[in-house]
Amino acid sequence: MAASVSEFEPWLSAKLKSLKTDEGVFGNYISGILESEDSVDEKKDALEGILSEILESDISEHINEIIEKWESCKPKEVLKPVADVDIQLAKLLESQSLATTTRREYTDEEKKIREAILSQYSQLSDNEEDQCNAEEPESSDLVKNTNALDVAAAAKERREQARLEAQRKKEKDREDREKQKQLKEEKKEKRKTQKGERKR
Repeated sequence: MAASVSEFEPWLSAKLKSLKTDEGVFGNYISGILESEDSVDEKKDALEGILSEILESDISEHINEIIEKWESCKPKEVLKPVADVDIQLAKLLESQSLATTTRREYTDEEKKIREAILSQYSQLSDNEEDQCNAEEPESSDLVKNTNALDVAAAAKERREQARLEAQRKKEKDREDREKQKQLKEEKKEKRKTQKGERKR
């Protein structure tokens, strides 16, 4: 994703500036959505949620433009056909098996020992096999690998944090606009009273 970041982030920053919004807060949140493993429809829904807070019209056009730019900047993964890999693996195994295939001749004594060992192990009853199979999971020291879940949870937490920051920023901007509006009204009132005093 390094190539996509180097081209996409400056473009997104300029785009958000042109929409007169804080590219630092919203840019991180939008990038987090686009980098997620979600489907394109889920990404569009998430982007719509953000852009509807910033814009009043043409939301779908901006969403499509962002998605298209992301897709064009994203590095394309080149995958070799699975068939080629399978063929190469088969050839490799074939060449190794040819080199190591030599038939060993056992002496009569070795054959007797081998048969005795095989017969001893083949006499395990079904009951004993069941007991062995039942005990294996309990005695296993393996721990479930939760790396993918941890990464997904961390990404979700980052997106949620960015969404909350964007919401806080939006509310602060609204409060600032209201304060500016109130100050303007107070100045108008002050001017009116000053004009009224001058006329007297």
